[in-house]
Amino acid sequence: MRGTGKLLGLAGMAMGGLLIVATPAGAHSPGQALSEQAQRDELADLLESGAELVEAGDLAEALARYQHAAGLAEDNAKIFSAIGYLQARQGNFQAAIAAFQTAIGLEPNNLAVYFGLAHAHSNLGEYEAAGNAYRQILRLQPDNQAAQLGLGAALFQTAAFEEALAIYTKLLQQDPNNLQAAESIGLILLQQGNTDAAIAALERAAILAPQASRIQLNLGIAHLKAGNMASALTAFRAAAAEEPRNADIRMQIGYLLWQQGNLDAALESYQQAARLQPDSVIAHDAIADLYFEQQEVLMTIVAHREVLEMAPDHAPGYYHLGVALEARGRRAEAIAALQRAKTLLLEQENGEDAQIVDELLQKLQSS
Repeated sequence: MRGTGKLLGLAGMAMGGLLIVATPAGAHSPGQALSEQAQRDELADLLESGAELVEAGDLAEALARYQHAAGLAEDNAKIFSAIGYLQARQGNFQAAIAAFQTAIGLEPNNLAVYFGLAHAHSNLGEYEAAGNAYRQILRLQPDNQAAQLGLGAALFQTAAFEEALAIYTKLLQQDPNNLQAAESIGLILLQQGNTDAAIAALERAAILAPQASRIQLNLGIAHLKAGNMASALTAFRAAAAEEPRNADIRMQIGYLLWQQGNLDAALESYQQAARLQPDSVIAHDAIADLYFEQQEVLMTIVAHREVLEMAPDHAPGYYHLGVALEARGRRAEAIAALQRAKTLLLEQENGEDAQIVDELLQKLQSS
């Protein structure tokens, strides 16, 4: 067959949905008899043109060619692998799974197809099925590290932490420089609440990849859970240095600085986060609260009004706005804001906080 290698070699790189098959120009119509030689020629032309269409980025038409080719060679596993690959590339993961399963039925020992199948299942959130596909790879090739990592990830998603931990630990023993295994061990231990061991594992991962912001971020979270604010701040700042436009990291830094009483630096960090993520209610709410702690009452009012424009049902925002308005002597506006806060809290079945707001309301209304 001419020109098939370009695409068929990629078939295991998985991703699946069903497309209507258009009959390619020059192809025979269904039911039309062809000589054996003519059928071989048409099949070769379909595969060659399909590969060219993939290179040109026309995946839908390429898929149509390969689907037509499958009708001419129903026992060709590579064609079904290619169909699975193309379906997955277009986000049609269910159809990709069907194609990969057909390919496996024809060629049950093709590792690449199992990888494609696992990938498609993972994209649908079907982690148990993805894990089964990785297990099939390991049955055929027990030392396949990519399959071990994939199985570990699938097990993590199904909360089978002990089995996942055993897989990653074995991998790290075989390959001490395996970054994904080292990092995954840290994440599992953190998930299990084994904070000290998680920190040790994540520090090992950080040595392997000192510029990986995600590792520093998780290391910071681990230190935070251990109550070590200084180490957490150091890790978050390292993460921010590698990923300066990450608003979530800026907010983590702001929170830690706030806890340390460094209000000016905390405010600056949250303001950076708000510039990076202008619709972040968390960032804007923190800015408003920090203004209040700094007794910048007018800025508190302005900031909380901005929060409430973004989140009209944000009860704490109305409460803090009411307190700030009262501090400015704007009692009527304060009462209106507090009444709104109380209404929202009752709607949210938060009776305890609603009682706190009500007590302040009664005080204002009676004075």
